[in-house]
Amino acid sequence: CSSDLDLRDGRVVGFEALVRWTQEDGTVSLPDAFLPAADRAGLLPAVDAAMVRAVCREIAANPNAGTIAVNITAASLHDPAFVDLIDAALAMPGMDPARLHLEVTETGLLEVSPRVAAAMTAVANRGVAWWVDDFGTGFSSISHLRDLPIEGLKLDRSFTDGVQVRDSEDFRLAAGLAGLATSLGLQTVAEGVESAEQAQILLGQGWQCGQGWLYGKARPSIGETS
Repeated sequence: CSSDLDLRDGRVVGFEALVRWTQEDGTVSLPDAFLPAADRAGLLPAVDAAMVRAVCREIAANPNAGTIAVNITAASLHDPAFVDLIDAALAMPGMDPARLHLEVTETGLLEVSPRVAAAMTAVANRGVAWWVDDFGTGFSSISHLRDLPIEGLKLDRSFTDGVQVRDSEDFRLAAGLAGLATSLGLQTVAEGVESAEQAQILLGQGWQCGQGWLYGKARPSIGETS
């Protein structure tokens, strides 16, 4: 998992769960190495289900550790059993729905059918928050932020990389997206923060939280130090 920190005071406010595959020889594979194969095999909903259950166990075991976000693929959004999966995970003893954030990328919102919208709303009504991940790089309609139960946006790291150059497109786009989020009353996280300068610029633009190497490496559990 990786940490989300409040850009104002450096306080850890949450975490993001990162999917990894540990093979029999101990080798740890990153998502790009195995998720495409899982997609071709129709296994993405099963991967998502395993991640949701693992995250809910972490939440229940660490009652004071803040929120934990987990990515949900478009395949899961279209799975008729998705809401049942969430209900089963939320039924774990000690589980607080308000501490679970489900993230979907902009590209995952390209085809939002009435059934998918209804499923997202049903999950939100259970107290779970929906966030849009990698915001700014996809092609989803701004109307999704109005019509779907979205509570927060995560700025894609590609914009964070260039915010130090104040007359750059990255700087202007990051500022514009922060303004959009603020006007819609959405929470915000900027991904890929690697320097204190980036953090200060993003804070000045209106981004609330940061995530990235500046705050430490990813770690196996929220209960472990980096």
